[in-house]
Amino acid sequence: MRILYFDLETRKHAEDLEPQDTDLGWDRLRRGEGGVSSLAIWDAEDRWLYLYDDLTIQAAARHLESADAVVGYSSAAFDVPVVEGLLGRRLALRYHLDIYASIAEAGAHRGLVGTKGDCTLDRVCKRNLGRGKINHGSHAKELALRGRWAQLFNYCADDVRLTRDLFLYVCEHGGVNVMTTFVTLDIPDWLCKAGLETR
Repeated sequence: MRILYFDLETRKHAEDLEPQDTDLGWDRLRRGEGGVSSLAIWDAEDRWLYLYDDLTIQAAARHLESADAVVGYSSAAFDVPVVEGLLGRRLALRYHLDIYASIAEAGAHRGLVGTKGDCTLDRVCKRNLGRGKINHGSHAKELALRGRWAQLFNYCADDVRLTRDLFLYVCEHGGVNVMTTFVTLDIPDWLCKAGLETR
């Protein structure tokens, strides 16, 4: 069972593409118009971190499509559409788990209403893993512009590590603490078993 965990950062921000309408800017980012400055994949099969950018997006797509399961955070609404926008086609993923989407769905069933930012990767990981992100995505563009590639790729790779560790936490505990409530997540048994075996 080959599981990949991934995350990406764009070269531009929503306001770079649409200064007057950031919602439209986010739509353009999801179409790939903001490029990709860094895309990190942790491959659980060979326990190796792979790094890509928009110049190697075809190779990144082939890597993602080789997996039995791909795990991300907010990846269904952002990361996957960005890659697809750059490719000009849909990704053929066998199974895709978006942890954020699972949390949002479970929270909605429980009637949980939080504020924007309550379920960011940083906050969810701090509540459940005791550690959060090493930087903020808004700084990624500046790192790329300044040629601080080591910092940029390290930041993206750390987000992938958090995503993997959060997934394993969910598999061990059955869910996550969201705000002040523990929420059970519906993750397939076969995926959790494979994830825990390859950690």
